[in-house]
Amino acid sequence: MPRDPLATLARLRRLDVFAAQRRLAEARAALAARQDAAAAHEAALRAERPGDAPATYGAFLARGLEARQAHAAATKRAEAATEAEREALALARGAEKLIDILRERRAVAARRIAARRAQARLDEAAQRQRD
Repeated sequence: MPRDPLATLARLRRLDVFAAQRRLAEARAALAARQDAAAAHEAALRAERPGDAPATYGAFLARGLEARQAHAAATKRAEAATEAEREALALARGAEKLIDILRERRAVAARRIAARRAQARLDEAAQRQRD
């Protein structure tokens, strides 16, 4: 029995959806990690008081503000990556749904052909009875 190309394509689309879901989960985890790191850094920056070490506070603050900007940029990149993976998942699910639509159309066409054949057999039988 020959392989059904639509079934093969459906399996590939399921794998694509699964992979897209996995990548989205990984992107969300990376985003959460970035947000946690940024929050921890922000808490450490706010916890430091100028009076605790007046001689080194300026250097600490400069490094802290620079790190804050780096964390914000990394978080923004992680958010963009998460959004890209979300869009990829939506596309993969759309392709998977298209396979379902194609299967349904194939089934409708098969039912139509079967009905035509049945009608042709009935017409042929009726013709034989008239002859």
